[in-house]
Amino acid sequence: MLLIVVCLPACIDPLELQIEAEEPKLVVSGMVTDQNDPELNKVTLTWTAPFNSENQQVLVHPVLDATVTLQDDQANIMPLTPGARGMYQLLPEDYQVEQGRSYTLHIRLPDGREFASRPELLRPVPAIQGISYEFKQFVDVVRNSAGVLIERRSVGFEVKAQVQDPAERGNYYCWDTEGVFEFYSNTGDAPVPSVCWANMGSINTKVVTNDDRLVNGRYFEQPVVVVPADIPTKYRIKIRQFSLTAGAYEFQRLFSQQQASVGSIFDPPPARINGNLYSLTDPEEQVIGYFSASAVTEDFIVIQRQFYAPFPGLPYVQPMGDCRFTYLYPNVTDQRPIGF
Repeated sequence: MLLIVVCLPACIDPLELQIEAEEPKLVVSGMVTDQNDPELNKVTLTWTAPFNSENQQVLVHPVLDATVTLQDDQANIMPLTPGARGMYQLLPEDYQVEQGRSYTLHIRLPDGREFASRPELLRPVPAIQGISYEFKQFVDVVRNSAGVLIERRSVGFEVKAQVQDPAERGNYYCWDTEGVFEFYSNTGDAPVPSVCWANMGSINTKVVTNDDRLVNGRYFEQPVVVVPADIPTKYRIKIRQFSLTAGAYEFQRLFSQQQASVGSIFDPPPARINGNLYSLTDPEEQVIGYFSASAVTEDFIVIQRQFYAPFPGLPYVQPMGDCRFTYLYPNVTDQRPIGF
């Protein structure tokens, strides 16, 4: 058995999946959206590789020098430009994507092998009607250092997206987030910034999907993410809401199901998760992953965490010096983001 990581943009964070694999297999993860943003319109190509049990790491080998193109149902072809670590992006000057059209991914490797996805329809998505949050306690089942399942209690802010599902049946959704929080430093008398903001990127720890089977045509609230209760400062959480096809939803639902497994004897064995990619060169060659097309809408809310402090654990102590260079958090800036 090999352990691989499949990384899909936006709606899927890095996930671990056990599969049977003797020869390296191509892993494709990517999405095209109705937003002309290279960070949303990209594909990552990697090879499966053995699990390094000594360092507890999955070894990921990027696929370089591939030719990757996107074709719509009117035969328009858009090239994806190669970047770092096996990533290929649809640049703004090459973007020709619209709702209601179907899109197919084509891949040609340096050795001549070719792969493609089945067409994906870019479906519309309703706007986010609002965002709410609740400060609450959570109980998670985790394994301790001895491998025993135990309960772990924590507090945080459960954030929900409010959605009005359209009247027609067969709507499928996915949600992702971007977290930015404010923090302070103790500068003494130094004339340097004492308030900064850190962009944490997506803070989702699991895939969040839903369909309208039980809520068709109705208003509903979808729990999306839990914002940590650690520093008593403002936290801006942005939610992106994506449309999915039935196939993309099923693929992500199965990943989410495997993520939620705690690994007990009562859990079902891992299912083989079939994507929508295949080899044009060798019908017997397996390709792992999914290429999807999605409409996107987004909104944000700022959580005033200081009103709910003190939080469990050690009191927060402001770091010393210029807040831009404390190296405690990633993507730090002293430029005030929208919402703060």
